[in-house]
Amino acid sequence: MRNVRFLALAGLSLLVQVASVVGHEGLHELIDAQKNKVEKAPSDPALRFELASLYGAHGELKLALTNLDRVDALAPGKFQTDLLRSEAFLVVGDFAKAKEALDRQIASHPENAKGWLLRARAERHFGQDKTSLADFREALKRTPSPEPDLIQEVADALATRGFQDEAAQVLAAGIERLGRIPSLVLRVLDLEIANRNFDAALRLVAQMQKDAPRPEPWMARRATILAQAGRIDESRAAWKTLSDHLTSLPAPERTSHAMTQFAEESRQALASLKNDQ
Repeated sequence: MRNVRFLALAGLSLLVQVASVVGHEGLHELIDAQKNKVEKAPSDPALRFELASLYGAHGELKLALTNLDRVDALAPGKFQTDLLRSEAFLVVGDFAKAKEALDRQIASHPENAKGWLLRARAERHFGQDKTSLADFREALKRTPSPEPDLIQEVADALATRGFQDEAAQVLAAGIERLGRIPSLVLRVLDLEIANRNFDAALRLVAQMQKDAPRPEPWMARRATILAQAGRIDESRAAWKTLSDHLTSLPAPERTSHAMTQFAEESRQALASLKNDQ
């Protein structure tokens, strides 16, 4: 019971995450089981809080809000009900009500990074770019150990609103903290190339190739970036190096689906670059 209460008080909405995994039918079963628990202990606010989270994940807004109101009546100020209210409103697409709940949530619990993140999403829906970006930044700052998805979401929000350099810095900081996670590295590469920072992109590719279990994807990426940078002779040489490397592989590796694709990509690139002479 202590663990259940801790999760509820922290406002982490763990059951919402579980619900996203178990699916629609699994949610019905979880809701029925939780309803039985509430019926046996109707004055337990933690049980009602969990039931509200399940209703919210299922899109049953009225039942979610009813249970959250009951939680507030039973234990005023003890649970982060506004955070859960906002999640329920977001599930059904009521962004205005979600933002109202999140304004209250942040005023009462500014330490909870999730509130800032959810409000940033709601504000983005209304086109409130300045406040949305400020909240995205705050959510990242208040998250001690951000997951790659959060880092990429914040970086994408910045990049799509013209803050490409800051987005690249966010991704670079994430890579420094979490390691060279491919999804983050690829996003940094896209930004560096879009900003025509080709040398920085090539340095990152070289690092990834050194650490990767297979070098071929990064060899191909390097050759492509060199062509994008207008360094045609170097690109041609890079594709030739990849082609020669593939030819030297043992037959079982050379004839695999992935390697035959790289071989065809190299052949087409060399032919195209030859025609560009």
